[in-house]
Amino acid sequence: MEPLKEIYSTHWIQNLSFVVSKVDPKIKSYDFQKKIQETPWKNYELKQRINRIADTFLHYWNHPLDKIEPKLLELIKLLRQQGVSDFNFPYIFVNDIVVKTGIDDFKSSMRILEKTTIFSSAEFAIRFYYINHFEKTVKQMENWSKHKEPFVRRLASEGSRPILPWGIGIPAIKEKPEIHLNILENLWSDENEIVRRSVSNHLNDISKFQPDIVIDFCKNKFGVSESLDKNLKHALRGLLKKADARALSYFQYDTKWMPKDFKLSLRKNKIKFGDSLDFQFSFLNPSTKNIKIRIEYKIGFLLANGKVGYKIFQLGEKTLKPKEFFQYDKKHSFKPITTRVYYPGKHEISIVINGNECKTSQFELLKG
Repeated sequence: MEPLKEIYSTHWIQNLSFVVSKVDPKIKSYDFQKKIQETPWKNYELKQRINRIADTFLHYWNHPLDKIEPKLLELIKLLRQQGVSDFNFPYIFVNDIVVKTGIDDFKSSMRILEKTTIFSSAEFAIRFYYINHFEKTVKQMENWSKHKEPFVRRLASEGSRPILPWGIGIPAIKEKPEIHLNILENLWSDENEIVRRSVSNHLNDISKFQPDIVIDFCKNKFGVSESLDKNLKHALRGLLKKADARALSYFQYDTKWMPKDFKLSLRKNKIKFGDSLDFQFSFLNPSTKNIKIRIEYKIGFLLANGKVGYKIFQLGEKTLKPKEFFQYDKKHSFKPITTRVYYPGKHEISIVINGNECKTSQFELLKG
């Protein structure tokens, strides 16, 4: 799979440069392309490439933000005419241009970001305004949560997240995440799924360090619709994985229920790097009534320091009939992935049902 930074291919840059020359005839297409791809462009990672593109614009447009605004909006207009869709990640540099030239011009910045975020999300850009204009930015985001455009409403939730992936940290938000509860309330039942999804992610962020806020927010929101209940499960996913009894009870998972005659077996107790761990588990529902269960498995991965790090994987949910026998077969791959480094040695696996660990088995991971 090609690295994400390769979205900025030579062909893509050539097209951007051509459009720029149409916006500003003083800029020659070839010169603009050459400026972007100056050494060490090939060695740049994604964020560095985004930064280089923004800086290239400012090399030619060395003006205050309000002077750049009409050119920036014309650029977006021409790109749309070419068929470039809105909410388009590669063009996120347009928001960087706003930040780099307008961090001290709050009013102009907000006016422009309100437009550019529709074309390419300003969720990362707005974080810099939190750092420099905290109170004004909080108020602006609350106003945007009532905006007619869904991508602007999404910005109000996404850009204010306590833990935004790739976004700069805002300590004041982590210290007091409740400042954005009005925004989350405004957007919780938004008509647009992408907005509701952002609210769920925002709530999941909060649950990592202040779970009581999230539990309280969610407790009276169940049963309105199937889609909103789905968003609730997404919002509470971190707490569900941590076996929080309150979160589990919201979805009618009985944490006191335990299976009978539980068995966990591994096809092999020793596997090599690149192979899969094949396992099977089975049990009986001893109850005389239907039981809703949430099924997960937890692997204890051996770490470089010799300690064990645990990761939960969800298998799904099922409603068991009275006295029903249940069996499940699963394979967990140990093929190389970019997000995890495997170390040879003793590992462990356990099955988790409704937040309770039922049984643990050990296996050994061997070098191939």
